[in-house]
Amino acid sequence: MSRIILGTGNYAKVPYDMEKFYVNLYSVEELCYLLVDKAELLDDDIMQRELVGWLDEECGLDRLAHTLYSLLNQKGTTAAFVGTILEYVNLYPPEVIARTEQIIRSNEGLNTFERSRAKADFMLENRKYHNALKQYTALLGRLPETEERMRAEVLHNMGVACAKLFLFRRAADYFREAYDVDQNEASLELYLAAQRMCHDDQEYVAYIAGHPEYHDMSLRVERKINQAQGQFEGTDENRMLFTLQVFREEGNSEVSGNARYYQEIERLTAGLKEAYREYMS
Repeated sequence: MSRIILGTGNYAKVPYDMEKFYVNLYSVEELCYLLVDKAELLDDDIMQRELVGWLDEECGLDRLAHTLYSLLNQKGTTAAFVGTILEYVNLYPPEVIARTEQIIRSNEGLNTFERSRAKADFMLENRKYHNALKQYTALLGRLPETEERMRAEVLHNMGVACAKLFLFRRAADYFREAYDVDQNEASLELYLAAQRMCHDDQEYVAYIAGHPEYHDMSLRVERKINQAQGQFEGTDENRMLFTLQVFREEGNSEVSGNARYYQEIERLTAGLKEAYREYMS
């Protein structure tokens, strides 16, 4: 049985341009979805009189608009502004509204650099790796020299984003830069892991031999790689690769087996392409 969601107010004839997120809104429900989905990115920029006027004139929500105007006049907080909208529309359960308000409150005390870092981290956590890299790069260009810790953390996360995009050489460079700044072993470990991924065995062994200071850390990296390989054996991806191998072997003697092999390859690559497009969006 389908759930019926009753709308609040009118469907706007003129959309509200939420320039911050490159989206046009046509209803207060769409606004609520955006507020919950983008809670980590919200700041006092969301508290616009134009938005309140749109809710009043286009959506017919004069009572909500009156309350929001009062909040603006009293210089209320962003969390209170967002919470008022979510509670009025009642689209989400109380626990979601409370969590959204808490996320916003936790970001209210951040300075400009911390806020930019939070936005980039949010993109990274949500697999928007390309956008995260752009945000981190812009932040690095503005960071003062005194912000060494944040610089190292940003460089480290840039390495993570590149590794997620299989750009292991770039990832290694960022991890090494991060390690040079604050000597954090986590960055060194991922630096060696990225080196391991972008070199063949002989090249990597030669590299470690030439850097005896990395010997102990390289052993730790190898243990984690072996552990990951063991865990991979029981995954659906590994079973799929085994199935592909069977299809390929059948294809050596059967036309139908060969066709099945290429069908599975096409299906697999289509999925990978779609995932990559999501990462780059």
